[in-house]
Amino acid sequence: MIKLYLPLTEISEFQRIFDLLFHFLKIDKYLILNDMVDGKNLIKNIYGNLKFLDSYNPLKNLKWNDKDKIWMNHKLFIEKFEPIYPDLIPKE
Repeated sequence: MIKLYLPLTEISEFQRIFDLLFHFLKIDKYLILNDMVDGKNLIKNIYGNLKFLDSYNPLKNLKWNDKDKIWMNHKLFIEKFEPIYPDLIPKE
């Protein structure tokens, strides 16, 4: 992830330069986000109270995989560590 802080201007001025840069780096798929909303306001509008963020720990989702010797999210894999959900980006 590359996070850029650009001066207040139209993103279309930089779009051509980004296209050339990504083409040079041989990056076929990329996403440019601009005018994003404040995350806390978005979460507050969805969940209401934000007190759960004080005790939330995403590391509780991880379990040790003895076979691969890595921490994995057990909610994404079955017991044999095969993925439950299909890939978001299909393989060509």
